[in-house]
Amino acid sequence: MVVDDDPGILELLTLWLEKASYRVVAANSGEQALRLFFDNHPALSIVDLRMRGMDGFHVISRMREMSDAPIMILSALDDEDTVVRGLTLGADEFLVKPVSPKSFIARVQAILRLWRTNQQVETPFDYADAALTLDLRRHEVTANGHIVGLRPLEFGLLAYLVRHRDRMVGYAELLDRVWAPDAGSPDSLKWYVSSLRKKIEIDTQHPQLILNIRSLGYRYVPADQAPE
Repeated sequence: MVVDDDPGILELLTLWLEKASYRVVAANSGEQALRLFFDNHPALSIVDLRMRGMDGFHVISRMREMSDAPIMILSALDDEDTVVRGLTLGADEFLVKPVSPKSFIARVQAILRLWRTNQQVETPFDYADAALTLDLRRHEVTANGHIVGLRPLEFGLLAYLVRHRDRMVGYAELLDRVWAPDAGSPDSLKWYVSSLRKKIEIDTQHPQLILNIRSLGYRYVPADQAPE
């Protein structure tokens, strides 16, 4: 789904996506977007922020209440407060206008590839320690006795760190394997780790599960091995 109140941009994005063999549902307002979202259950929603009537922030918040399918913000606004607000409300990616067709489609493919990988059930991966239970089959995480809701990228990041908990995972490897090449950035990685810690750590100021190793990468430390 593409949501933008500029007819020219809406038409252009639709054209790019259709050329890449995606079926597109287009909405020119926040209100229309929510109706179509409810009826069509899109695999990915691409949302502008500045729209007349219901703005993109409201749209994203409502979408996230209905589904955990990925959401990408595509906006000319690029200040830090806007980016943080959009991601906090539930978006999984933030892309700044203007954007080239090649870069745009690459980001779309990357986020959908991650989503589909996380939805696969052929090779279920279950993990549990004293603090965390991770169920790839159900896309479900329980931390400190409570089920927590994770965005697709958060879940993918946590699952990758848990799978490779016997070693430190470098920043570049995480960006390559979780985001896909050239689709993420060090800043977005740090933001998602911070967001993930808020959901699974007891004390985010003194994390015990996801540790930063010598400013080179991260390592998941099982609860029974965490430092005192």
